[in-house]
Amino acid sequence: MARVHSKKEVDPQALEKMVDELMKDHPNKSLLKKLSAQLGIPYSGDSMTQINTVLHSVSAASLRKELER
Repeated sequence: MARVHSKKEVDPQALEKMVDELMKDHPNKSLLKKLSAQLGIPYSGDSMTQINTVLHSVSAASLRKELER
């Protein structure tokens, strides 16, 4: 499974842009690479792998917020 940088704060706007782009029939790979770097998550040319990585990142960020409370 892809590892997500645990110390990096997830930018919700960048994450939303990435999800929107991944939902397109023909996502812009250069934009996805840029957003992946910005979010600190690995990039994959395979859409399903990238979606899985994004969901994992969202889940990890949500868990960190819960633990900080």
